[in-house]
Amino acid sequence: MVRKLTNLLILAVLVLMTSCDHKELCYHHPHSGKIRVEFDWKDAPEANPEGMCVFFYPEEGGEPIRVDFSGKTGGEVELTNGKYKIITYNNDTDGILFYGINDFFNHTFYTRDSNPLEPIYGPTAQYVPSKAEDEIEERVVLDPDMMWGCTATEVEITEMGVSYICVPESQKGQTAGLTTVSEKVITLYPHELTCIYTVEVRNVKNLSGMDLVSGILTGMAGELRMHDEQLSEECVSIPFAGRKSGTDKIEAQFITFGHNTANLKHHHIELFVVMNDKNKLHYYDDADGSRYDVNDQVENAPNKRRVHLIIDGLDLPVPISSGSGFDATVDDWDIVESDIEL
Repeated sequence: MVRKLTNLLILAVLVLMTSCDHKELCYHHPHSGKIRVEFDWKDAPEANPEGMCVFFYPEEGGEPIRVDFSGKTGGEVELTNGKYKIITYNNDTDGILFYGINDFFNHTFYTRDSNPLEPIYGPTAQYVPSKAEDEIEERVVLDPDMMWGCTATEVEITEMGVSYICVPESQKGQTAGLTTVSEKVITLYPHELTCIYTVEVRNVKNLSGMDLVSGILTGMAGELRMHDEQLSEECVSIPFAGRKSGTDKIEAQFITFGHNTANLKHHHIELFVVMNDKNKLHYYDDADGSRYDVNDQVENAPNKRRVHLIIDGLDLPVPISSGSGFDATVDDWDIVESDIEL
């Protein structure tokens, strides 16, 4: 009988110890589960990215968790219950570079250095001015890719569901409250992060003799910080390629991060033209010494995401002879001074 009582006591102790260990294990290891991320494109209905990435930043610190989804609808991710911040944007870019991605408040986009002739000659070409005073005043950087994205804050995942704040761009400025759902679904609302600029040079004389044309737009921002969409203070120049349109017009389209309204530096356009006879011309000064000033058109554009710039009048020389304008030697550019009405 004593032996049986002893065995029962030992068994009872083991059961209690196992029960205690189980409770301690649950306490120290938060549960995890699948969360569904959905993208609502109400603020960018024409967007069609090949994929989206989502960064989950744990509130308690540590490395962010990156998840990539094909297409634009979203998908599932397994996460530990807890509090997060979120950054999302399309992952199909080629020219965008990043720094500070491990910090929600410092996650920033930028592009590499470029040169005014890269749009027509490729990245190996270099612009060599004919005189020292003809140097480009700002750093020239590659135009970015089209980007869409947004952020979400106060994200909390529990066993009961999720809560978060993600305000659509079209509703910014309105009272933003927590979205709480019993299902583990987070809906994100990407919007445009970059801007499309177009340039139209009208009434171009002797356009038939032009072979290639590129340009730069000065006074633009070279970086975009994601969490508050703040543009960098440094002014950079963005290069672009132009093309003939009809018999007397040059057109161009390119992408920018936009311009920082705190910067007071004016926006100008410079043009680099290669004629059929290989004559190379750099248009940037008119008779009074000012460049092609498009500042008012940039600053007063009705839609900051779609900016159209117009230059009226450009006198190209009559080419000496016809021939291929492609020439990897890009120095000895002639500076052309002419009056251009804006």
